[in-house]
Amino acid sequence: MTSATVRFSNLFIGTRANERNERDASMITTRPAIGTTRPAGAVVVRGRRGAAARRGSVANEGNARAFSVTLRERFASGAATTRCERVGRRVATTTRTTTHAGRTRALQTAEDTPVDVGSAFDWHANWFPVAFTADLEDDAPLTFTLLGEPLVFWRDKSGEMRCVADRCPHRLVPLSEGRVNETGELECGYHGWTFTGEGKCTSIPQIEQGTGLETALKSPRSCVAAYPTKEAQGMLWVYPTTMDKAPATLPDLPLIPEYDDPECVCQDIFRDLPMDWATLLENVMDVSHVPFTHHNSVGKRENATPVNLELTSENGVTAKGFEGIWKEGPRKGKYGTQFTEYQAPTLMRHTLRTPSFTTLTVVYAVPTTPGRCRLMARFPFIFKAALPRFFFGLYPSWFSHTNQNAILEDDQIFLHKQERLIEIEQNNNGATWNYAKSCYMPTKADVYVSAFRKWITEIAGGGPAWPKGMSRTLPPQETTREALLDRYHSHTINCKSCAKALANIGKARKALRVLTFVALAAAVATFSRSMPPKYTVMLSVLSAAAALVREKLGAFAQKMKVGPYPPPRRPPSMMEAALQQARIAF
Repeated sequence: MTSATVRFSNLFIGTRANERNERDASMITTRPAIGTTRPAGAVVVRGRRGAAARRGSVANEGNARAFSVTLRERFASGAATTRCERVGRRVATTTRTTTHAGRTRALQTAEDTPVDVGSAFDWHANWFPVAFTADLEDDAPLTFTLLGEPLVFWRDKSGEMRCVADRCPHRLVPLSEGRVNETGELECGYHGWTFTGEGKCTSIPQIEQGTGLETALKSPRSCVAAYPTKEAQGMLWVYPTTMDKAPATLPDLPLIPEYDDPECVCQDIFRDLPMDWATLLENVMDVSHVPFTHHNSVGKRENATPVNLELTSENGVTAKGFEGIWKEGPRKGKYGTQFTEYQAPTLMRHTLRTPSFTTLTVVYAVPTTPGRCRLMARFPFIFKAALPRFFFGLYPSWFSHTNQNAILEDDQIFLHKQERLIEIEQNNNGATWNYAKSCYMPTKADVYVSAFRKWITEIAGGGPAWPKGMSRTLPPQETTREALLDRYHSHTINCKSCAKALANIGKARKALRVLTFVALAAAVATFSRSMPPKYTVMLSVLSAAAALVREKLGAFAQKMKVGPYPPPRRPPSMMEAALQQARIAF
């Protein structure tokens, strides 16, 4: 086994007396200057708090902290540990071999997370999911905002999905308000200009043939930016770099290999959320909130236990994300160890494997605009037996979406408010602000959250690359619960299954209304004509049953428009229950 001795300078950071509350910081990370890349063979270093040193030359300085930096190298045949011998400001690090190959890193606190800062993260060099293919319309354009840029998608005559910037170069109106014409091209609804999937303008009706039309059509100013798209695993993807600037070989899609298993069945849902993409991802990484926030929906308070999370990725947090493990797993270890992977910038997945099934929680958090994002969630189940797969497939999508939306709403209100409090903290502290200063996270349950926030600040430039000139501030806080619990605009109207179900429920309720009054009138008629009482009773029961079913359908239709309040974790007050019943009735 190879041994090596590496010498490097130890970093000493003094702190003033009024900054002693920051002494729980357990790590510093070195990173290259902006615009530079890490040299080949560079290693990740971690630092732990050393003995305090005193600066006698500065009267108002308090006890200073000395941070020593530990170097750790790993070899293919085993792991090498390091022993630091600090002398003054210099440290000699000697590597020695161990017999424990490939051991994982057990983190002591949420802050003790190594970060490997490579070259600058490029937000536009990644694939982003936009919609599930089951919700796409073949004869109408679809608009979607990604990283602050409005885009429009449509299916051309060849059956391929196309994407261009959602603004006509003529007068900058959204092309999504137009139509897909007979040739499969996108036609602007304002003046009829038409565009191919490559963004080339093919028609300007306002110019006659032979009077400069060809010159205008060949002008780059008549074109619209076009973007690469793909369809895979039932999802529509877009690469937010224009075709003329995209590399010849695009990166792989962030797919889920288990989805392609022939024994896999999957439930999908999307929703446009009134929160930032980072708030969403942080929430789904936080496994310790489930027993409390989602009590009586997908969790139970009595199942809560101390949560000890560990990072298992070789280099800690990198530009690609990180991996982690929860050895005990949820529900007091009932389903075994849970594995977590964050694949930057949008994908987070939890995996549980048991002898009888494998289940995943997959979340894509797609940044749309500051303070808003699209959630695209998948719940693949791999059953070894055929019977569970059969019953799983019996649930219609619109029915499962109602339940899944309710789970999302368990924490939607306070997350919307939380990120605005964090924004205030950030504005008050300026350049010195960091997430760990505002939030006290002393437990290993926050390891994933801490690692994710480090990825954002130290690798991803602080957040998405919004368009130049776009405000980075959050939109104003919603003032009503109905706006935060809205399901109709955030999901139903863009979900083909739910939209059809809502329309069919409306038709059924109209028919039941007619049946209610007809049966009631018939019951009155039979009674007035002294017909046998059984006919009157039968018709009365039919009228009442029709009215009851109509009311039940009305309550279900209401769930497709707005979520109920309060969440299941607490019983409603008398006033809340009365208002909920009144809302359903009207």
